[in-house]
Amino acid sequence: MGFRDQGIEPAAGFAGDGFIVRPLVPTDVTLDYEAVMASREFLFHWEQDPPYPPEDFSVADNLGDLEKMDRAHREGSRYTYTVMNTAETEVLGCLYLLPNDDRMYLSAEVTSHDGTDLTTVDATISFWVRPSTWGAGFECVVLESVLDWLHRDWSLVQPVIITNEHLTHQIATIESLGVTRRFDFDRDRDMYTSHAYA
Repeated sequence: MGFRDQGIEPAAGFAGDGFIVRPLVPTDVTLDYEAVMASREFLFHWEQDPPYPPEDFSVADNLGDLEKMDRAHREGSRYTYTVMNTAETEVLGCLYLLPNDDRMYLSAEVTSHDGTDLTTVDATISFWVRPSTWGAGFECVVLESVLDWLHRDWSLVQPVIITNEHLTHQIATIESLGVTRRFDFDRDRDMYTSHAYA
């Protein structure tokens, strides 16, 4: 159905400590492209549909992706946000919100750890930040701020953060905030099993 059909409208964004989160738009293409290419090795495993970005990935290819995400955001089916420095001169990462009935979950096999099932959540949130920022603890700062924002400015009841089993650094970051692994999901096309935390 998408978010809008469920009455869930996107929040505008927020300002964090040294960064901002706001909707990703096509005019961000150059800065976003640079961040994607700088994070290419990480995104190969994060994206779950490799190779992404491919070696010949171009600014024009990235623009096509951003236009699709912007259209989905405006239509209310999926919501995508950029993470930028406060001057908006550098993209530091990206944040994606999907409803639990999104097409990517239609063929997923869900295994619950505590009775929580994909059908009981109203949004899945995935994110990435540049690996070059990990050493300063930026990934944890962003995630903690995002979780506060979701509870403060959204009408979501039970969102979950998702990652996959290969991304041990991101798993450690998520678990350091005291959230619990609720369920896993698998799709035939994915390289790795994904974990959902709340």
